[in-house]
Amino acid sequence: MDVTLICSENIKKILEEIIQNRNFQLKEDGNLWIIEKGHDLPDAKLCIVFEMSNLNFLLELLDKISVEDPYVKDIITGKSNDSYCVIGYDEIIYFEGMGNDVYCVTKDQKYSIKEKLYEIEEKLKSKGFIRISKGYIINIVKVREIIPWFNGKLILKMENIDQEIHVSRSYSKEFKKFLGM
Repeated sequence: MDVTLICSENIKKILEEIIQNRNFQLKEDGNLWIIEKGHDLPDAKLCIVFEMSNLNFLLELLDKISVEDPYVKDIITGKSNDSYCVIGYDEIIYFEGMGNDVYCVTKDQKYSIKEKLYEIEEKLKSKGFIRISKGYIINIVKVREIIPWFNGKLILKMENIDQEIHVSRSYSKEFKKFLGM
C-alpha cells in the first residue's frame, strides 16, 4: 500500500522508518495519508490523523492493516558445495558474516548466501532474528541459554549446536530490550 506522511520534521524520520518496516511504500500521493494533528487534510483522501500522545494506537493500527505479500515465503536460498538449497527461516540458527562472505547456519549445514548481513537484518527483524554483534544475526527462538559475561557481554548457547555465540557489549542493551530483560 502506498502511504503519504505529513508530520513535523522532528518525528518524520522515525515515522518513515516505522511505516517502511511494515511494508508500506512512502509516496507523495498515496492511497492512505497519515497526518499529524494540526496539519491540513487533503480533499478526497483516506486519512489517519494522529497525535504524538497516541502514537502507540497508530502503530497498532498500522500493524493490523499491514499485510505481507502472499507470494513472499519464509525461505532463503543457500549454496553448499555446488548445489543450492532452500532453507526455511525456522531451520536457521544464525547468520554469520566473515569478510565479504555471509553464511547461514542450520543444525546440519553451513550455507553460503548472497545477501549482506545488513540486508538480512532488515528483512528478518520482524521474523524473530536479531543482530547481536558486527558479524552475527541469530534466530531468537534457537537460543537455549543466555549467560551473563564480563563487561556487559552475554554468551548464547544455541539449540542443536555446541557453538557459543557472544553478544557484543554494543549490541547487549538492544538484545536485552528485545527480550524484555
